[in-house]
Amino acid sequence: LQSKRVSPLDDAAYWCEAGLDRDGLESRFIDSNIGYGVFATSAFHKGSFLLEYCGDRITPEEAEEKEKKRKSRRSYVFYYNWNGEHAIDATKWSDRLCRFVNDEKIGYPKNNSAMKLKVINGYPRLCLFATRDININEELRYDYGDKDLPWREVGFSLYFLF
Repeated sequence: LQSKRVSPLDDAAYWCEAGLDRDGLESRFIDSNIGYGVFATSAFHKGSFLLEYCGDRITPEEAEEKEKKRKSRRSYVFYYNWNGEHAIDATKWSDRLCRFVNDEKIGYPKNNSAMKLKVINGYPRLCLFATRDININEELRYDYGDKDLPWREVGFSLYFLF
């Protein structure tokens, strides 16, 4: 497991300000329905900082307009409140990993992390933290916070989304 000498918030500040993903994580192709996921190549303690959700910072109105235009493409927009409503659009390809962390409802076995808004040096950051210990080769999963996600319906096939 990772050392506990550095606080999770200090760890988040380091990686966010460096503009890098932390060591110990990688993306892997899962299958044609799910696509990619993020997996631990190191073990992490409960509470550890994992990743920052990065992308273009836009208004919710801009995000909604972009999502309408995409229609059948995957969307990677995350809405949040900090001194008003904001959105981060991570749809454009980048080498940052957090856009590949998949959804899992809270209370389900694969859910092992949570997205939290942290203000680091006066700047809002969306940071993913471990909600329990995470083992090597375990996929990171968190609840996207949207109850109406189509893939949560029983018998739903992701094939029709693309």
